[in-house]
Formats: sequence, C-alpha cells, structure tokens
Amino acid sequence: MKLKNILLTIIMILPLMTLSNTLITEANGTFAGLGYARSHDFPVEARIFTIKVSDANTSGMRSINVEVSVNDLHTGNGMRDTHMRMSILDRKKHPLITFQSEVQMVDFSAGDVSLPGKLQVNGITKTYDLKLNLKQESGKWRATGAFVIVPTDFDLPLVGMGPMKVLDKVELDLDVLF
Repeated sequence: MKLKNILLTIIMILPLMTLSNTLITEANGTFAGLGYARSHDFPVEARIFTIKVSDANTSGMRSINVEVSVNDLHTGNGMRDTHMRMSILDRKKHPLITFQSEVQMVDFSAGDVSLPGKLQVNGITKTYDLKLNLKQESGKWRATGAFVIVPTDFDLPLVGMGPMKVLDKVELDLDVLF
C-alpha cells in the first residue's frame, strides 16, 4: 500500500513539475545574426543558449534569464572564432554572456513585450531593454526579436586593420518556439 501511494504521488506530481517554469534552448530555435567589418559582413551564431522563464509569482512577476556560451559563438571563420574567444572575450573568466530581467507578466499574451534588464558581456553589466514579439502558433508560443549589441559599450576592442577592421555593431535575431 505504501509503494502504491508513493507511485501515485510521483505520477501526480511529476507532470505538475514539468509545467513549472519554461526552458528554451537552441533545440527550440535560433539566436543568430551579423557582425560587420568595413569590407564585409560575417555571421554570428550562438549555437548553445538557454532561456529560463519562471512561473509568475503571487505578484505576477516572472524572472527571465538568458545564457549564451562564449565557447559556442561562431562567426563562420575558425581563426576569427579563436581570436574572439581568446583575445576579445575572456572565455576563461567569463564563459557566459547573460541577460536577466524581472517583468510583470501573469500570463503570456500575443504582442510586443519589453524586458528591461541587465546584459553582461565579458564581466561588464549594462542596462538593456530586450524587445520581443510573442504570438501563438499551433498551440505553442513563438518569440522573435532583433537586438543590436555595441561591443565598445562592453569595453570590447574593435580588432582588425583597414577593410578588415570590425565595426561597432552586432545585430542578432532570436526566433524560438516553446
């Protein structure tokens, strides 16, 4: 009888636990865009990322935490990737790029959402307003957004010479389904 009660409890609680909080990863979509040099554009892709969205607390507040692995940022060029991870972003001290926000959102609803928060790149934290569009598709939510990161805002050097010099702008697009 005791075993039956334990199994029944597990069967009832386990589905409830999976409903709490939302975890979005690269398996759910993409986080990629473009970097710019004087002579060309180049891809920037976060191949591994996580977005954790908490359940709303009793006040209707949710926590949103985004983590992007520096080791899994790719630019379509192995030498540029290595240089970026070793010379520009200090991946040993700061292996993650993070964004954290607390937002009033009792329920998800379609439309534009503004997430004021803190973006940390290479150990430097700045206020940042992430803007997303939410819409429902086939019973799931799709979140999309376009973001501009200015490397010098985070004391990152603009490397290269002449036409190869990197410009002070990285554009990223997020497109995930959850």
